[in-house]
Amino acid sequence: MRAGENEKYNEVLKRAWDKFQINFTLNLFENDLDGVEVFGFGTRYKDDKVEERLINELPLLRYFIQEFRNRHTKLFAFLADNSVDLSSEMGNAFYVRPSEIILPFDRSSFLREIDCNWIVDLTPREKDILKLVACGFPASYIKEKLYLGIRTVENYIANIKAKLNCHTKVELIKKAQKIASTGILDH
Repeated sequence: MRAGENEKYNEVLKRAWDKFQINFTLNLFENDLDGVEVFGFGTRYKDDKVEERLINELPLLRYFIQEFRNRHTKLFAFLADNSVDLSSEMGNAFYVRPSEIILPFDRSSFLREIDCNWIVDLTPREKDILKLVACGFPASYIKEKLYLGIRTVENYIANIKAKLNCHTKVELIKKAQKIASTGILDH
């Protein structure tokens, strides 16, 4: 690392915390042929258990990134047209990992804030059924697999459709597949 790089980086982190109470905590990145796509997450919390909580929430953060990409396609097109090589701009400081990573204590509030109420609202049994729906299994198979009555399964599916704002079975299957692909139903 060049002289002064670490000090400049630490100064930026300190200023972000002192002025805005933002603790830059985690960067998730994905390599592709065009470079690296990075999503940085900042929080307003500091404690010793943050890395553990953050690792437990990786599927949720991946789901958030997926939704963010879907909702901001014009922004990503603009960014692709105007990409910047941050590693050459920042040097080795670009690769330094912060010593503290923080997540909010109240998972339910966080989920509601990022418009993922359905994660909180789904019961464990509804999540089990949603996993099977994501695989395209019919209610008759789900009833056998989970030892439930057919009407019970159909009621669960109707409730899940309402919670996920789906109007058709096909819409539900597509949304279930999208959700399942993030790994969020595995927690």
